Amino acid sequence: MNPQEFIDGLKRDKARGSLAPHQIILLIALSRIYKKSGKILSDILTLNSEFQEVWNSYKNEFKTTNNKLGMPLKAFVNKGYLTIKISEDINDFRNLSELESKISTLVIEDILITLFKADKIEEYLISRISK
Repeated sequence: MNPQEFIDGLKRDKARGSLAPHQIILLIALSRIYKKSGKILSDILTLNSEFQEVWNSYKNEFKTTNNKLGMPLKAFVNKGYLTIKISEDINDFRNLSELESKISTLVIEDILITLFKADKIEEYLISRISK
């Protein structure tokens, strides 16, 4: 898989004049989880913790202060990059407490695993946060 093609194919919001970093931050967080554990399974608390850690590391690279995980998570689920096991339907992906109470497991799908195996992928993802 070509990382540039994958990232260029993401639909990243540009409502406030610059590309939203959320999907790239989510990719970095997922990549780190996968590399640390070697597993394709995670939970929402681990994912949000890693997402916030990555966000805080790179928050000076972009303008937005909205560090919510929900909408990029929903986008990845809708695209088939992640599968979530839920106890009941999620009404509001923007509500972290709802996500925490309803998502039991996250499964990283093969397309992302392939992406994460690319040479120097985290460096590349970091370079794409704001472009």
